[in-house]
Amino acid sequence: MASPSSPAIVDNARRLVGSPAQLVRVDRAQLTDGPAAGAPILIVRNPQGVSFEVLLDRAMDIGWADALSLPLAWSAPRGRVASTHNEPSGAGWVRTFGGGLLTTCGLASTGMPSTVNGSEYGLHGRIGHIPAENVTWRFEIDESGPLIEITGEVVEAALGQPTLRLTRVIRAWCQRPVLEIEDVVTNDGFVDAGHMYRHHINLGYPLVDEGSSLSTDAAVFARRGGDVAPLLPTMRMAVAEQAVDESVTYARSGPTGSLTVNAPHRGVALTIEWTTATFPLLLAWRDASPGINVLGIEPSTSRDDGRAEATRTGELITLAPGETRTYRTRMSLLPLIGRPR
Repeated sequence: MASPSSPAIVDNARRLVGSPAQLVRVDRAQLTDGPAAGAPILIVRNPQGVSFEVLLDRAMDIGWADALSLPLAWSAPRGRVASTHNEPSGAGWVRTFGGGLLTTCGLASTGMPSTVNGSEYGLHGRIGHIPAENVTWRFEIDESGPLIEITGEVVEAALGQPTLRLTRVIRAWCQRPVLEIEDVVTNDGFVDAGHMYRHHINLGYPLVDEGSSLSTDAAVFARRGGDVAPLLPTMRMAVAEQAVDESVTYARSGPTGSLTVNAPHRGVALTIEWTTATFPLLLAWRDASPGINVLGIEPSTSRDDGRAEATRTGELITLAPGETRTYRTRMSLLPLIGRPR
């Protein structure tokens, strides 16, 4: 997390460049082709850190991302789709799920579709298709060096329904491949609000490949569908010869709240860290089918069964008026010394 910097440190960094844009550049653009036409994005060019796209019409989610000459994010077969094509009912979410490094799920529900007291909650909720507002960015410096900080807000509200506000800060350091997402969710209304939340991180080739492995201190306790056979950290990264069923593994966050994708054949390891106080669970989604090959690492407040089941099991969070919850996820790509890439 960025911290205040002394004037001397800031002044010294400023001496080295004509403009901070020499180190990291942010450009606002609009896509013009296909189903993504009209979608506004931020393009972050960050040569020594993580370069990425911020999807402004989709809750400031992160699309393409690369670091150390490697693409990091998985792309769905459909690719990018503007949020205006959203199908919020049932499982329509999958028709506009383009993948990307980060997809936000919530704020009122995550997981499977369900209906509670006459209100319908579609797959993974609405927040990931709501445009952000009040988006700004600035060059900062903390004890680790220079970084870019992007902030914005996303509001999920409807007449007669609770008002939930997401305030997002994305930080990307300029001299090391580290990316951090800090989210504050606030009940902006005057009645209690049910809340569920998830950071849906989507990884693909070349990180997800035969030769890669996982390590984590999260403790597996079940798989979706009731099978308790553990898949973490022994989940296979090889691509299947033919289509296979997807798997979802449930684990309780360990003391460190971290998982590492080790790719020694690529010369890198990607570590994902999250706040265990607010993300008590970790879900691992794997589809090894040819033409898919995705690994989803998902710090979460609940399992995958939707709002109705979360209400029954007590996993649904209730935010009082004015109450907030803070979520942080950090991704760090580290080179393995002496290994090829």
